[in-house]
Amino acid sequence: MLPRSLLVMALAAWAVLLTAQGPPGELFCASAGELGLAGEPSTLMFSVFERGSWRPAAAYIEPENVTFLLVPLLTRNDTDISKAAVPGRLPPPVLRNETVVCFEAAPGRPAVDPPAPGLLIVAEKRVAKYHVFVARAEDVENPANFTLALPNKAEGKRPDKVELADQRPPRGGKKKQQPEAEVQSVNSLSYWAAFKLYKLTSASLAPGACLSTTFDVPEGTRQAAVVLTGGTTPGTYQYTITNTLSPSNRWSGTVTVPQGSPQTAVQWLPSGRAQYYVEICNRNSQTATVYTSVLLQAQNQQYFRNDVIRTPRIYILTYLPVYCSNYGLCPSNTHVIYENSYFAIPGFYVDAASYIFLEIYVKVPKEAAKSDPVTVYWGSIPVATLYGYDSGNTKIYSGSVVIPDSYLMFLLPTYGLGGVISIGPFTIYANSAYEVEVKAAVRKPQELAPAGDATVYNTLVRRFRESFLFFNRRAFIADIDYARAGGASGELVISTKPVVDIGAPPWAKYSYVTFYIRFYDGSMNPIEISGGSAFVVNTTSWWGSALKNLAIVSAILQIYDLIKGTVDALKKVATGFPVIGYVTFAMDAIINAAEASVSVERVDSYTLKVTLWTGGYDRDPLEARIYFNIRSDPQYVAVTGVEYSIGELGSWITVHRVDKPVLPYTSYAYVGGASSVTYFPYRTLTCGVQESLGYPWNKCDSAYYR
Repeated sequence: MLPRSLLVMALAAWAVLLTAQGPPGELFCASAGELGLAGEPSTLMFSVFERGSWRPAAAYIEPENVTFLLVPLLTRNDTDISKAAVPGRLPPPVLRNETVVCFEAAPGRPAVDPPAPGLLIVAEKRVAKYHVFVARAEDVENPANFTLALPNKAEGKRPDKVELADQRPPRGGKKKQQPEAEVQSVNSLSYWAAFKLYKLTSASLAPGACLSTTFDVPEGTRQAAVVLTGGTTPGTYQYTITNTLSPSNRWSGTVTVPQGSPQTAVQWLPSGRAQYYVEICNRNSQTATVYTSVLLQAQNQQYFRNDVIRTPRIYILTYLPVYCSNYGLCPSNTHVIYENSYFAIPGFYVDAASYIFLEIYVKVPKEAAKSDPVTVYWGSIPVATLYGYDSGNTKIYSGSVVIPDSYLMFLLPTYGLGGVISIGPFTIYANSAYEVEVKAAVRKPQELAPAGDATVYNTLVRRFRESFLFFNRRAFIADIDYARAGGASGELVISTKPVVDIGAPPWAKYSYVTFYIRFYDGSMNPIEISGGSAFVVNTTSWWGSALKNLAIVSAILQIYDLIKGTVDALKKVATGFPVIGYVTFAMDAIINAAEASVSVERVDSYTLKVTLWTGGYDRDPLEARIYFNIRSDPQYVAVTGVEYSIGELGSWITVHRVDKPVLPYTSYAYVGGASSVTYFPYRTLTCGVQESLGYPWNKCDSAYYR
C-alpha cells in the first residue's frame, strides 16, 4: 500500500488531471435552422467554457447521401459505369434548415468572452441551461480551443429552448490574397507543415503500455500540436509532453479519439523554438494502435519551392452496356443513372503548404448541371465553390481558387485527408460526355530549417516535385523529384505508383510519360546542358538489394511509403468519402525492371527530356535515377513540360509546356546551398519524419527516425 503522503500526492495529481480534462458534456441535437446555423458552411468549429477555460467540444453535422464516380475507373473502355460508382456521404456545403447538428454542451453560461467571433448557443433542457460556442473555421486564429465538426450522425437530447448570442462577422469576409506571380529566391514564408513521429506511428500498445519519442520545432514556430491521425484505435490515451529546453513547461492529461475521426489533437503547444519529449500511454482495456504526427505553423526564411499536381484533360463517356442489350436504352436515348453524383479524383497528397491553388475545369451536359454553384471537396472538407456558364448544349465550371488557410491544419496530417478531390453534384446520364481536369499548385517550404542552414543544406534536400496523375485510360501516378545537397547540380528521380482501391486492379502498362526540365542561373537565363542519361529502371520484388541502402533514391522515395501508410490507415476510419491509395516501394527490396525503360536526351541546348516507358508493368511501381551534365550549377530548376502517350492510341498529348516558369502551375524551385551557420540541424520534410543528429547526408535511414 502507498504511504499516506504519496497517496495524497497521487490523488491530488489525479484531481488536477480530471479538472483539466473535465467530464464529458451533454450532447444535444437540433436542426441548423433552430440553431441559427442555416446557410453556414459545414466547416464549423465548436468550443465550451468549463472550469475557467475554453476547451474543444465534440460536434457532428448530418451528412447527405451521394455517389462518388471514381474518375480513373471511368476512363477504362472496358468498365461498366456501375463499377466506378461508390455510395458515400458528404456534409452539405452549406447547412440547410433541416440539417441536424449535434454538439457537446457544458453547463451554464461562459464567464469570459469566447476565443473567436462566432455564435453562442444556450440550450435549455427542463430548468438547466447548457452552452456551446460555434465559429467558422476561417474566423478561428487559435485552434487550440476548438474541434472541427465531424460529418456523422449522432444521438442527443433535444433542447426545450434555444437562445442565441450572435457575434459572427460577415460571411466570406476574410480572403487570402494570392502572392505575386514572380520568380523568387529566398523569402519569409508563413506555412503549415506536418510530419510523422515515426516511433509513435503504426505502433501497437498493450493496455497500460507507453511509447515515447522526441521532436524539435524551429524558431518562428507560432503554434504546434501533437496529433493522433486516422487508424488510431478509438479510445482514451494519456499523454505527457515536456519542453526539454525548458522543463517547467509540461503538459499532461488524457485525450479521447472518437470513432471515425481523421485526426485528434492531443495537445496544442506554444510558439517558439523548442524540443519536446512526448509520451503516449494506452488507457484502454484492449491493445491499441496509434498513428502520431506533429502539426505546426511557422514563419521563417525559405528557399522558394512550388510543387504541382496535375491531371490531363480527362474525357468520360458514361454508357451502361446492360441498358442497351437488355432494355434498348442505347446511346441515342437519355437515361438517368445517378443523381447527386461527384467526380472523385485521387492523388492530391500534401504535407506542407503556405498556399494551395486549385484550378478546376468540368464540362457537363446542361441536363447534368442541376446545381449551380458546384462544390469542390478535399476529402470531406468543402474547400471551394464554382459557378458555371453555358456553352452550347453544355455547362462549364472553370476557375482557380486558393484554399483557405484555416483548412490546412485539417488536410496536412493525413496528406490531404487521403488525397481525393471531389466535384459536384451532377446528374449522370447513361449516354453523355463529360470532361474533367484538375491542377493543384502548392507553395511550400523546402525544409523546416531556414534557408541556407549549414547542417541541413549540406545534406540531400528535396527541392520540388511534379506529380502527373495518369488517369486517361490508365490509373497510376508519375512523379519526378529534384533534390540537391550543398552546391552540386542536384539529382532527379522519376517514379510511378499504380493506383489501387478503385474497384479494379491497377493498370499502368504500355504508357509513356515525358517530363521536360530546364536549369537557370540567378537571372533566369537557361543553362546549357551538355548531356544526360539514366540508371536502370527498378521495380519491387521479394528479393534484391535493400532500397533503403541506396543513396539518393531512398531519400526521394521514402516519403511515398509514409504517405501510403497514412492513407491505408485512414481507410479504417474514413466514413462517407473515398480514400484511395497506391502501390509503392516497400523499401526492402528492388530488382531491375527489364521490360520498362527510361530515356534522357537534349531537346535543344537548354532542355532535358526524360521519358519513362512502363512496359508490361501494371501493378509494380517503377523508379529510375537520372543524371545529367550542365555547364554550371543552377540557381533555379523547373519542369517546363509534361506529355504522355498511351500504347493503343499512339499519339502524344501535351499537358503542360512553357519556356520559363509561369506561376502558380509550374513546378520549380530556387536551389541555394548551405551557409556557415546552423540554425536548426534537423532534416524533417525531405524524409517525412524528423531525423536524429548524425543522419546520413545522401539517404533516408529509419535507424535515425525519431
